[in-house]
Amino acid sequence: MEMLERKGGTAKDPHGTMISAKEFTSQLERLNKEMKKFWERDDKVACIRIAIQCAKLLNDVATPLFYPQKFILLTDILDQFGDLVNSRMKKLTKEYSNGQLIITAENEDSVDFTQIPEKVQETCRNWFLKCACIREVLPRIYLELALVSSHKYMQMRVQQSDLVRLSKMCRGIAEPLCAAYTASYLARVGYGISPNQKDYLLILVEFMSKLYSTIVEKGHSSLEQATY
Repeated sequence: MEMLERKGGTAKDPHGTMISAKEFTSQLERLNKEMKKFWERDDKVACIRIAIQCAKLLNDVATPLFYPQKFILLTDILDQFGDLVNSRMKKLTKEYSNGQLIITAENEDSVDFTQIPEKVQETCRNWFLKCACIREVLPRIYLELALVSSHKYMQMRVQQSDLVRLSKMCRGIAEPLCAAYTASYLARVGYGISPNQKDYLLILVEFMSKLYSTIVEKGHSSLEQATY
């Protein structure tokens, strides 16, 4: 991970940027495999560290032309992390209910989550508490969104207020490109939770309008303004 943070060409050297992009992609593929191996070894601390570091890498906009690809690669890892946690919650639910409550993709929408065993709720709550302890705004938003599918195991559904809170947190991201992609990730996850909720989207639209004004005014040091 440290190697990933140090790597990278510059926008002024397209050939170097292309090579570093290939290396970066290869490193992330290996990192994703490592996370799965750590998970199988029951090393959950190592897994959440990888997820946090992946989110932190999205702070780096030194090569803006590569940022869209980097965003997809890194959010794929974060989504994978969220899926691992969700699968773990399903497994624990079956275990602590003595096989009486089995959650599958087919019946998940009809399950009565008020019946989730207390031990499972506690385990799920610990994951979200770990997210709450992250000091930096960006990784905290990404990690919480990655885990959003497990929210129901605390006998709680993701509410409009949760999405509004996260959309307001996006205002704390100073770099326009980074903030714009974070907002897009929030919008994607939010749509998957509840397509009809709009209040948080209105906040994001207003925020994006202000970001555009910032981009027009300041631009990016590595790109011509029209390209940025």
